Amino acid sequence: MFNLAAALLLLLILISTAGQAETGAARLAYDMAPAERNQRSALIERAIADMHKPSEALVIDPQFPWQRQPQVTMHAPRGDAIPAWWRGNRPEWTHAVLPWFTAFEAQGNTARNTRVQVKDLRFFILSNKTRAWRQVAMQARPEVALWKYPFSASGQACGTALREEGSAGVSVRPAYPLFLHGWGTPQTIDPPDVAATFTAMEFRLIVDNPRRRDDRRAARYVVDVGADYYPDQSLRWSLDFAPGIGNGRMLLARPAWRTATLLVLNKDLGITFDSLRRTRPPALARATAGEVATAGPGCAVDPTAG
Repeated sequence: MFNLAAALLLLLILISTAGQAETGAARLAYDMAPAERNQRSALIERAIADMHKPSEALVIDPQFPWQRQPQVTMHAPRGDAIPAWWRGNRPEWTHAVLPWFTAFEAQGNTARNTRVQVKDLRFFILSNKTRAWRQVAMQARPEVALWKYPFSASGQACGTALREEGSAGVSVRPAYPLFLHGWGTPQTIDPPDVAATFTAMEFRLIVDNPRRRDDRRAARYVVDVGADYYPDQSLRWSLDFAPGIGNGRMLLARPAWRTATLLVLNKDLGITFDSLRRTRPPALARATAGEVATAGPGCAVDPTAG
């Protein structure tokens, strides 16, 4: 009997120790309800797939590779991760991040009574220490500025190109050669702990004027999200632009909500898409004190322009 009791005690200790050794990602997977696990799984699969596919539609007069397919420029928040073409400064680490989005009129658009609604621009970091995702920033109503093609601040007021939509973000109406460039809230990061980043935002087509004909079926507008690293919260590099983390796939806006994403892996830390399938970035934005900001009325001045 003594040996049996000892064996049972040893078994209980082993089970308890194994439970304590679970990673944060494994605990998260067990704690989530099945519906949330499925939602996160679907989102990560779409995000991974979108990083390997060309744009769903092309902007009018495409001039840059990132308009045709997703681009990763800086896989890590370090100066030596910036590509060789960069002629600006190269700090050892970059300590700030700014998520952003763009909305362009695409080739073949004939709609004149359609807008693109956007909401919940958010940014997550996968911690190298814990291998768990943390929401760094979430902008319910992103700031927006009117830019002129190919890529420069227009200096113009947004006017009817921008409209607030109450608690559901803002809506924009790009019209070539003008487009909308929006951004979230700059945040300080711990650069050595960044194993991966995930940027996401919801968008859809809505009717501009409900008294006029709904022409959303004729609309062709594309939306993508991206993010930039900066040396610090001043949001300045030695050149008048940021090298950027990258941008996601340009997706066509539709009447149903869609999610634009950018998923960037720190390849120096051995992060793979398969490992991200196990951690699963959060599918929905969760408002956290100090992390949510809302845009004021009217067009904003882009803090990174010039």
